[in-house]
Amino acid sequence: MGKGLFISKAVAVTCVVAAISAVATIIGLAVVYAKEKTKNEVTPPNTASPTSPTSPTTPSTPKEPWQRYRLPDSLVPVSYEVTLWPWLEPNADGMYIFKGNSTVVFKCVKETDLIIIHSNKLNLTSFEGYQAALGGLDGATVPSLKKSWLEIPTQYLVVQLNSPLMAGSTYTLFTEFVGELADDLGGFYRSE
Repeated sequence: MGKGLFISKAVAVTCVVAAISAVATIIGLAVVYAKEKTKNEVTPPNTASPTSPTSPTTPSTPKEPWQRYRLPDSLVPVSYEVTLWPWLEPNADGMYIFKGNSTVVFKCVKETDLIIIHSNKLNLTSFEGYQAALGGLDGATVPSLKKSWLEIPTQYLVVQLNSPLMAGSTYTLFTEFVGELADDLGGFYRSE
């Protein structure tokens, strides 16, 4: 009998298909990663003089922090406390819902008048006209809220303040909410 490694044709075909699938997956993920990475990159302006008049172009980078897909680095979370109460029976409208609240403790590392936190498809409870309540820890001075809104394209809750948070201080942000226990595998969902 000859020396060497012998494998069946079925095993060889399976190995080749698995290798091709792995390479295709790696290429696909690399393309998606490159597209996502370029969304927030700053492109340098073109310094060459145009040969013919052109219309002004809009910058490819978002102008405001809440239009970017990455959170700003001015606030660093210390802890999150999230309470969720799922209702496993439909309500009067035939919807499955959950109620909950969250408290985020965060440290301000750069002075800022914006608090941006992820929020998607939640109905937030209003506190004195705002969608969140801000508190201070360890004697931190708490600025008053100017306005708050949901930025749907980037799935953020944005809280704008009348004066900046102080670098080195620690704060809390409290929210209460109601959401749908959907069956589309997105977010907090239910399955039967």
